[in-house]
Amino acid sequence: MGVDNWSLGLGVFATSGEPLGMVTLRAKDFPVVREVTTTSWLGTAHHGQGLGTEARLGLLTLAFDHLGAEAARTEVFQDNHASQAVSRKLGYESDGISRDARGSEVLTSDRLRLSRARWAHVTKVDVVVDGVDACRHMFQG
Repeated sequence: MGVDNWSLGLGVFATSGEPLGMVTLRAKDFPVVREVTTTSWLGTAHHGQGLGTEARLGLLTLAFDHLGAEAARTEVFQDNHASQAVSRKLGYESDGISRDARGSEVLTSDRLRLSRARWAHVTKVDVVVDGVDACRHMFQG
């Protein structure tokens, strides 16, 4: 891995320190393309509390406001209504579908994309990102 192909996985924790889930930010050819892919997972016991939205908001703040991304992409199973709602709330728009194999079964996901222009209009809570300056070269070159 290097600035042309990287992945950053981050844990999502409650203020008590309890692990709740994780989010990831990945990019290929980022210095040129300026596009990231986001994924997120939150334990089902923690759904419906706004924690998934908050975690993804933090990830997108890092991508757009600190690393200079121009777009973020994600894929969501079509029957995952909670994740669909989080993505739409954060401004992602439809960008087609993807089809993947799980054993002998085909899974269809909605591909969603969030542009920098739409990100500028997302209602955001205060997100603090620390330590980026020391490692920015690992993401941007």
